[in-house]
Amino acid sequence: MSFFDFPHTRTYDSDLGWLIKQVTSYDETISTLNQWIAENEPKRDDFERLYNMLLSGDLPAGVQAGINKWMQLHALDIIGELSKMVFFGITDDGYFVAYIPEGWSDIIFNTTGYDMPDLGYDFGHLALSFNVGG
Repeated sequence: MSFFDFPHTRTYDSDLGWLIKQVTSYDETISTLNQWIAENEPKRDDFERLYNMLLSGDLPAGVQAGINKWMQLHALDIIGELSKMVFFGITDDGYFVAYIPEGWSDIIFNTTGYDMPDLGYDFGHLALSFNVGG
């Protein structure tokens, strides 16, 4: 059986035609891609400028208002994801205990009259505090 017999019926002419179609298709693809890049380059530059402004904290008033609105709409969802439940109980030795998740490492758990001065409450209130300044 020869190479040119069925099912191997491709010839030099058909391979050359296929190659020319691929080159034409490749050129069209490159041309379309270059056109898309030219059309979207200004948008990319605007986005990069906005991104740099975001990193530096120097945002236009409209963008700041949009971020504030988004934060107000989604703050509860964000806080819900960040916070976890705290379980309270009594140890076998009779001590009151709070099991605090790792995500709450910035929150300080104290009791009035023992860990911190009496703030005018009855003795032994649980007081949660958070250092806002970091």
